Amino acid sequence: MAASLTVRYWVSEPEPDLQSYDLRVSVESATDMPTEVFVLHRGLAPATRAGAEPEDGFQCVADPVDLEEFPVSAPDLANEMPYYRVSEITIRFRCLQDLEDVRTGIDEDLTGLVRALQVAESLPVYEEVTYDGS
Repeated sequence: MAASLTVRYWVSEPEPDLQSYDLRVSVESATDMPTEVFVLHRGLAPATRAGAEPEDGFQCVADPVDLEEFPVSAPDLANEMPYYRVSEITIRFRCLQDLEDVRTGIDEDLTGLVRALQVAESLPVYEEVTYDGS
């Protein structure tokens, strides 16, 4: 089977003069690939109040190498790996245009990820080399 994803998007109603707008993206199902395709960075977002710990922030959509290297659900801080993957993200924006720009970028990156995995499944023989020690 070829790699594929089913993703659901939720977006705040485009009411004028709201102070923020939310975008939630969730991978509902996946075929021949993991559902955890969103990379978060531990401590990326600033603390929301004085004395609070920094929050984890959305970094990017994973690429095929990220799927192999980054752990799922929690960073591996013992090995200095502050990145990890999840299947759902929520991002808050100050304006609708920023939300739409990021939503478009996520869509393009997910399309690219699925396509890269599909191409990797059907690698043709590029070269054959015989090593005989001579």
